[in-house]
Amino acid sequence: MHKQIVMCYMISLLQISTGMTEYPCYFPCPWHNQTFGDYNHNFSETWTFNADGRTSTILIETRLNFICHQITEKFLILRLEGTDSFRCFSINYNPDIPLEFVMGGWNSFRSVNQTTAFTDVCEFCKVPNFTFLWTVGRTPPSTPLPPSLGCNRPSSCSPPGEVCDSSETIPKACPITTTSPPTTTSIKTTKSHCGKKHNTRSSA
Repeated sequence: MHKQIVMCYMISLLQISTGMTEYPCYFPCPWHNQTFGDYNHNFSETWTFNADGRTSTILIETRLNFICHQITEKFLILRLEGTDSFRCFSINYNPDIPLEFVMGGWNSFRSVNQTTAFTDVCEFCKVPNFTFLWTVGRTPPSTPLPPSLGCNRPSSCSPPGEVCDSSETIPKACPITTTSPPTTTSIKTTKSHCGKKHNTRSSA
């Protein structure tokens, strides 16, 4: 019984601290096989999302190959391929405009031998220094200018910045189909139901 109580407490603590987490993560389906240009810099910088849904390449002065490590709420955490270097980006994405999104960054950090999801993202998902508007095609974007991120801090974090609600997410917009389904974890900010089956009393 003691072990069960401790486990329930640990699960509840993890749920409260992390909101909704997807690990390993996949980019929204409309982005697959697409190359976005940075509208703010006259498309001189590009971001290409590969067909596998997990890898992408950003060309900003140099070529950076990233793997989708984790999505927590509306925060995208990427791993620089073959390294212990990560980036945390705040994403404002409307699935009704699938080939445009606003990104806040460039929060970079290192974590050696990280093979699981980060449970505390406050330290490195900070208020972004820059805002990018990524769009496919060179026509004027549908997103109002200047682009807005809305909230820019995870729900479990405190200001500075505008703290997001735990329901804020990066919409997937379409189901992901793979030959071998990935192992994912969804951690929601909800009250734990541990011990409910043992509570048979009703309040008077």
